[in-house]
Amino acid sequence: MFKKLGTIMLCVCFAASASAVNLPTEAADQSKYRLSYDDLDYVLGGSVLVMGPSTHKRAKRARRNTASKVSLASPTPSRLEGNRVMLDKFEDPQVQLVANMRDDLLGIPAKVDLTQLDKNDQLAYWLNLHNAIVLAEVASVYPITNLSEMFDVSDADAFINQRRFDLNGEMISIRDIQEHVIANWDQPEVIYGFYMGAVGTPNIRNSAFKGDTVHHALRDNATDFVNSVRGTQVWKSTLKVSSYYEMMRGAFPNFEADVRAHVEKYASDSFSRKMSKTRDMAFDVEDWYIADLYNGKLRETGGTYAGTTTDALGITLTSALPSHVMELLRYRDEKNVDLKATTDDEEVR
Repeated sequence: MFKKLGTIMLCVCFAASASAVNLPTEAADQSKYRLSYDDLDYVLGGSVLVMGPSTHKRAKRARRNTASKVSLASPTPSRLEGNRVMLDKFEDPQVQLVANMRDDLLGIPAKVDLTQLDKNDQLAYWLNLHNAIVLAEVASVYPITNLSEMFDVSDADAFINQRRFDLNGEMISIRDIQEHVIANWDQPEVIYGFYMGAVGTPNIRNSAFKGDTVHHALRDNATDFVNSVRGTQVWKSTLKVSSYYEMMRGAFPNFEADVRAHVEKYASDSFSRKMSKTRDMAFDVEDWYIADLYNGKLRETGGTYAGTTTDALGITLTSALPSHVMELLRYRDEKNVDLKATTDDEEVR
């Protein structure tokens, strides 16, 4: 798994508690070590469907199938947003592969002292480890529709708090990783690196975080989240923001003022004008429905709609897809065509 080429290149195969865990906090100023995530890149590139930026408009009520009178789509106004993992394609070998890649990442500190990495490579490692753990867990329990119980910070037995993962003899949870990153990287953008499987949380990217580009990737995720229905909304004189910020409260010492300033930093010009007219704040925007293609519902009673789409590997798929899946894919395609046309028009001008 490891090789040395001049500098040392580590090729990683992708893989509320009473006491704090002891995770390394020192970092090298100039490190000869680099982490490479080729296999993680391959898995994410092949399973993550990039939806493109939000239009920042609430989705219309989901259409019900005329035969069954039942809608299998999420009822939330943000249901068409956010990158999707094609978990419906995962079978037992793929689920096991993801678990193995998670374990490979957990095994890195037993082979290399993390304090020999520079700060950026450490950050990329923690984010990739966190996301590999979450992806492996979500894949193992899929199909599932709502993930709120898994990520209930107030529940000691919830997955987010379970210290099930052996990191060089230290049993850790994903909450431990989140708190470690927030405490040791003094910038709120780090919160956008935590994949948590749900539409209302930051995007999973279609490539792994890398030390030399991690901050650019986090700013990209921040821009996406702030300018989305799942991140921010204006209702009369109230700026409504995601409850995810409350989960990550440690990144905002002067909480409401810091969150508002942070949102203003990444807001588009049009949304900035809207939020400038608000006086109050509410942290009540949330969407814990799973960020897959099917809303965790793989069968639809009452018929399907035939359709053609392209997966994350660029392969064209033609099949009979449920109506709620077709709506999501149609929204993605039409929105991205509109965005491209706007961009092309601006370039001509």
